[in-house]
Amino acid sequence: MTDTGARRRFKLCLAAATVCLAVALAARSTLTAQMSLHMLVQIPLLVLAGLLAYHAMPCNGAAVLRPESTHQRPWGWNEYGVPGLVLVSLAGAAWMIPKALDDALTDWRIALAKYAGLPVCGWLLGTSLRRAPAVVKLFFLGNFCWMSAIVGMTYLDLPVRLCNAYLVDDQVWTGRGLIALSMALALFWAANEAAKKRSCDTPLKKHRKHSSN
Repeated sequence: MTDTGARRRFKLCLAAATVCLAVALAARSTLTAQMSLHMLVQIPLLVLAGLLAYHAMPCNGAAVLRPESTHQRPWGWNEYGVPGLVLVSLAGAAWMIPKALDDALTDWRIALAKYAGLPVCGWLLGTSLRRAPAVVKLFFLGNFCWMSAIVGMTYLDLPVRLCNAYLVDDQVWTGRGLIALSMALALFWAANEAAKKRSCDTPLKKHRKHSSN
């Protein structure tokens, strides 16, 4: 990537991360007024802010924290991205618990953990995905999609209100959203992998065609 392209990437990623964080914070009253918006919009925005900030890092002179070679790892604890993905998965599971959403509205310490910790989870997700091979990514993606679908179906099946701050109807919409999220993530991953395969196959086909001529 050229210096101009690197600077442009840095500016775009940093701007997008700032927008995500600003929306999650500035509109927190609106986004936490409904369970579906709280879990499916605000929390993902906070994670996305950290993920985008990570992708902006190499263009900000921080490539030492994101080496090109997998043999030059400054953080050996995140081997193949597994420890980081485990922590991110645990954080994702924790924020699917209704009590966590309730506490985030009433306890400033839980709220602080949400607003400070989720961007860190997004950053950790970015660096872990870079280190993880395809089979590790598939394992954790499958686990998260399965977990989201199960929690979503639980929200749909239970007739009682699980969150003190939210109504049963909003709980139902949250369950539907979690199921839709699990399917969307799986489809996105499959489409992304197919696009990568096509991009890798195209030069090979051109080379074979050139060699046959």
